[in-house]
Amino acid sequence: MTDEGEQQEALVKRAEDEREEIFRRYELGLDPSNVVDSWENPTFEIYHITDKYGFMHDSRLPTTRNAQELHRNNIEAERDKKWLKMLGHWPPPADKLHKRVYKGIPDRVRWQAWKRLLNVEHSIASNVGVYARMLQLARKYSTEARQIDADVNRQFRDNLAYRERYCTKQVSLFNVLNAYSIYNSELGYCQGMACVAGVLLLYMVEEEEAFWALNTLITDPKYGMHGLFIEGFPKLTRFIAHHDRIMSKIMRKLHKHFTKHNVDALLYAIKWFFVVFVERVPFSLSLRVWDIFMLDGDRVILSMAITILYLHKDELIRLKDMDAIIEYLQVKLHKNFGYNDDDAIQALERVMKKLKDLKLDVPPPAKSNEFPSRKLGDFVEADMEKKIGRRRNDYTDNEKQVITDVISRQEQNAIEVQSTVSYETSECATVTLTVPEDSHSIRSSLAGTSVASHGSSETMSLEDNNVHLKTANMLQNNTPQRELLLGT
Repeated sequence: MTDEGEQQEALVKRAEDEREEIFRRYELGLDPSNVVDSWENPTFEIYHITDKYGFMHDSRLPTTRNAQELHRNNIEAERDKKWLKMLGHWPPPADKLHKRVYKGIPDRVRWQAWKRLLNVEHSIASNVGVYARMLQLARKYSTEARQIDADVNRQFRDNLAYRERYCTKQVSLFNVLNAYSIYNSELGYCQGMACVAGVLLLYMVEEEEAFWALNTLITDPKYGMHGLFIEGFPKLTRFIAHHDRIMSKIMRKLHKHFTKHNVDALLYAIKWFFVVFVERVPFSLSLRVWDIFMLDGDRVILSMAITILYLHKDELIRLKDMDAIIEYLQVKLHKNFGYNDDDAIQALERVMKKLKDLKLDVPPPAKSNEFPSRKLGDFVEADMEKKIGRRRNDYTDNEKQVITDVISRQEQNAIEVQSTVSYETSECATVTLTVPEDSHSIRSSLAGTSVASHGSSETMSLEDNNVHLKTANMLQNNTPQRELLLGT
């Protein structure tokens, strides 16, 4: 064996040992022998600071419930009964299901409803033993275990379900993501998948249920998340282009304002599209959007993006620099959306109707590169570069195309704005809501969004006033760019 061959063999052995050690730690779970660093399990209070979804807050929540909250709880209790009855006679009439989903699926039956909407039980019955086999293969062959381990350790650490290192939910998330990276070998793993699977596991009782729910969201054309996570991000490019098209037609004033301040949609919409608004709007509202997304598919994401911008357009136009606009959209709305969930969803319904009337509710059709081309479940052994974890030093053609599209879109936006003489006279005029007095009493700090390599820690910042020039310079310097890092 040559020196190079021996070196490669040693690197493969090191990677295998590392993978086995990572899996062993998750297998031990909360066993006392599984010692973790103290910083990985920060101390925290449980009582008074944890909301109904398990998320902890900096300040204490009220110790008593006010009349409004009691009223909401009574309404949800009544909806529980209606949903339980409807779930027992599935499927219900389409109009009845639509009405109830848009009113909000009660939290206590959300797991059962999502399983029905995603047809999870059918997937499990049709694929007996597949999940267990994928998990076994992952332990032996996964090249994504290190990155998945790092992301599991970051995901929802402010939620009781994921708070403790190697707790049950962390173990389940690690297993589901590794098994899926083997099942869909063409896709492998992308960081946004951890958030999607993490939300599913908050409600799905069994790992296998979350696995097949994730598969439906990724491979079913109704949701088509494969095209968001695959190298080159073709669906992201398509959705961003259509988002810009909508903005230029019905929100010209805000579109011009964003272009003037170099606010590309990539700066604020990545997490909107990739994880359906989780950690960009209050969690209770993101769950309502997830409910509707599972019912009506990916067109909901485009409509919700426009709804957010419309509801907050006046404040956004008052902000006069890119950093302030991005902070508002990425951070402040997560802390205080300014509208209650019911008002926001009613606005979403009206925007969806208006976009449909204008024939803007659906983007141009997807190309074949947004869907899996390999047979799902067929094991494909990784090449030597992936086995030893060696990072590429240059762009793929797909990645170069992403950068070219960003530059081209920004140049086109600038041309359109320069040629626009008048602002719009009506922006989604049918949407009118009352803003609460405290809607803008929001406190937080800027959270970054960037483009990074698939499975690596390298990042390419998009938070620059001349993002297209910076991106072009990076392309000329062959800086690697493979995966979206979704700003936690």
